[in-house]
Amino acid sequence: MLKRIALLLLIPLMGAVFASESEKPVARDYARVRAAPAPKWQTPEQAAAKSAGCISCHTASDEATMHAPKSVVIGCTDCHGGDGTITASAALVRMAGAAADPGYIKLRDEAHVLPTFPEAWHFPSSANPKRSYTLLNREAPEFVRFVNPSDYRAARDACGACHLEVIERAERSLMATGAMLFGGAAYNNGILPYKNYILGEAYTRPGQASALLGAWNGDASGHGEVGVKHGDTHEPKAGPAAMPRLPVTPSRPMA
Repeated sequence: MLKRIALLLLIPLMGAVFASESEKPVARDYARVRAAPAPKWQTPEQAAAKSAGCISCHTASDEATMHAPKSVVIGCTDCHGGDGTITASAALVRMAGAAADPGYIKLRDEAHVLPTFPEAWHFPSSANPKRSYTLLNREAPEFVRFVNPSDYRAARDACGACHLEVIERAERSLMATGAMLFGGAAYNNGILPYKNYILGEAYTRPGQASALLGAWNGDASGHGEVGVKHGDTHEPKAGPAAMPRLPVTPSRPMA
């Protein structure tokens, strides 16, 4: 059974072998483009200074930020990182073939957070690869934050000042771990004999595989109770520490 579990865990990692397998990471100095955690409060002037260079090129935006309410005061680099002080002239932006102009390319590369695997990301295209597999796990956290501040490797810095409680819950959700996919596949194919999902995906900020430890009840039957261990009964223990049991309403039989 252990071999089957190991094989199941290796399947999502096999993409690392195929995605940019021949590409070596490019050494980057992120000192200028690495952003501090986004603040909860700041003045409109402080936020505007963090967006001034960005909006000199990115002009076709319906809102200044993803927060339409003006009560949220935040700048571009608060979420994405990058260097918001680098500004392109209007004449350069409007110039035909600006994307190939050496002056424009220099400003773009200095202002943006560049990937350590540019070929895999098809840089400078902003379109994500169709099948990136575990490429994100091998990328620098600074670049992950740049392309997607809501990624769980970056969300605490980009959004945690206001939404930390939501982030902490989301990090352990089925949408983050894929536990329902792995758990369902393991049970339906006889790899694991129970429906309590213990397989999934979880990664640290540097992109390393990790384990999420929850309230384990010691019962693998799929219907255990928190705190119940093998050999114990499901009845509350006597004494002041006993927890009251809630009444159970019988379910109605299906017609």
